[in-house]
Amino acid sequence: RYVILSSRKSVGNMAIKIIIIVVCIILSYNKTLGNAISNLNTFFHESFHALTSLILGNKVKEIEFDTSAEGSCKSISKSKFRTVLCSLSGYIGCALLSLLFIFCIKEQVTHITFIILTCLSFFILMLYIRKTYALIWTICFACINLALFLLPTPILIEKYILFTYSTIILIENTKACCSIFYLSIFKAKNSGDCHILAKITKIPAFIWSTIFNAINCWVLYRFIQLCFLENYL
Repeated sequence: RYVILSSRKSVGNMAIKIIIIVVCIILSYNKTLGNAISNLNTFFHESFHALTSLILGNKVKEIEFDTSAEGSCKSISKSKFRTVLCSLSGYIGCALLSLLFIFCIKEQVTHITFIILTCLSFFILMLYIRKTYALIWTICFACINLALFLLPTPILIEKYILFTYSTIILIENTKACCSIFYLSIFKAKNSGDCHILAKITKIPAFIWSTIFNAINCWVLYRFIQLCFLENYL
């Protein structure tokens, strides 16, 4: 009886995870609600740029993102090497963050993760965000995480919410990596971070986009392995 109940629970968890992934993929192509959700990845992408710049001693002016889910981080770098590190941090940081959330689920530290996300959101908000939409979005995200930390939320719900965060970020980062790969080959000047890296290092933009995609593919593999093969949720 215990084995049957355990098996049913495992199948149920698997089904919920698949449903979350499917819903996230569908919503990611919705222009209104989808873009608001997609900005989760944009927020972290630009935050990684800003935090890397801050750690390296660069001056960060502003983080911007809007209803189109497009974003930018305006900063002044003191050297080419620092610019390279800042340019690398966006796509790589988001890919690894999605994996980090899964490990937070595995290690049963979902609750503390929400207060960390709250503090990060308010930190970025106070220092770097000025435009109305980005302000409202970041405040909402911070309040959601604060509520999850303060309210008595069942651990399983916390795990599914963090899994949803991880899924959204990984889906959007994968889409972005595929997009810059195409742009780096056919419209290199429009390939964002890859173009900046190419200008500084003289290494072609498509090489950088290939590196971003390779790292993202490894994270995708580990995501599937941890969530479905090793079943950490």
